[in-house]
Amino acid sequence: MTSKEFAEIIGVSQSTISRALNNSSQISVERREFIQKKAEEYGFVLNSQARSLKTNRTGTVGILFPKHFIGMSSNLGLAHLYDLVQAELSKYDYDVMVVYDGEKQNGLSTFERMIKIGKVDGFIIFRMESSKKDLELIKKYKVPCVYLLHAEKAGSYGSCLSDCEYSGYLIGKLFGKYKEYKSFYINVKTSAESKTRLAGFRRGLKERGVVMDKDAVWQSELSVKSAYECIINNQETIKARKCAILAFNDTVALGVLNACRDLGLKVPEDVQISGVGGLPIIAEIAPDLTTVNVFHERIASMGCEMLRSAIVHGAQEPIHTVIRPELVLRGTTLR
Repeated sequence: MTSKEFAEIIGVSQSTISRALNNSSQISVERREFIQKKAEEYGFVLNSQARSLKTNRTGTVGILFPKHFIGMSSNLGLAHLYDLVQAELSKYDYDVMVVYDGEKQNGLSTFERMIKIGKVDGFIIFRMESSKKDLELIKKYKVPCVYLLHAEKAGSYGSCLSDCEYSGYLIGKLFGKYKEYKSFYINVKTSAESKTRLAGFRRGLKERGVVMDKDAVWQSELSVKSAYECIINNQETIKARKCAILAFNDTVALGVLNACRDLGLKVPEDVQISGVGGLPIIAEIAPDLTTVNVFHERIASMGCEMLRSAIVHGAQEPIHTVIRPELVLRGTTLR
């Protein structure tokens, strides 16, 4: 039921409905109680647009997914972060509206349209970077924004990020101890942070006196299936000698592990495997996956609090927080 329909049923205006259900002092106590009782009888609840008549806020936060995002079933890391962010925002009574790259209506991107019509109070951004046009829109309309997990240029907006380079470095230092294992990296071209992680991996190996070969970077899409196929296609190399494989993230690492098992390879004796992320699911499989925990929970909590503060208190000096990940040794690597 819309507010217009409810207003017609009980014989008052829409603005009166909004003020009464928001406990406005502009409406008498008796009239407020009457309207609130009727709303309960009819099961009517104010939508975000009606609530904004009182607060000038919508009660909704937009979440911008990156260009490479395929879907929740493929990108388990972002799906996990999304669940955490949604749970955090619900503590502040915010609804969530997801925005994907490339969506357009009447020539406008979903992001642009939402900003121009005031559809949301602010944005949580999962993207590595925003376009110049998007940044101009954010600045013009003074929309609070916070970047989460990965970003190259958060600039004048708050951010709570993981140290992407350091996550690769940790595994490089680990694998570099085992000189009899040749190190490989499963790269995801569509992900901007993949190059940064690879640079950290090379740095960690170098500190152990290991130089990574040029042919030691293999390509995969961001899915379990694609990572599985990557290993199958390179099985001759893997079977020829002991290998240590850093997958771009935990999702890719799952595909690597599945392929190695199907090829009859022993993990970690023949092949060592590590992912990055710290997804709960990878601790439940056998063998459980070594990973680098990027602390999704902490990032979600801190980032949502930053955004809430910016929405409630207005423009503030941006806070940029970088959380250093930690190595979690499990059954897919030597100890």
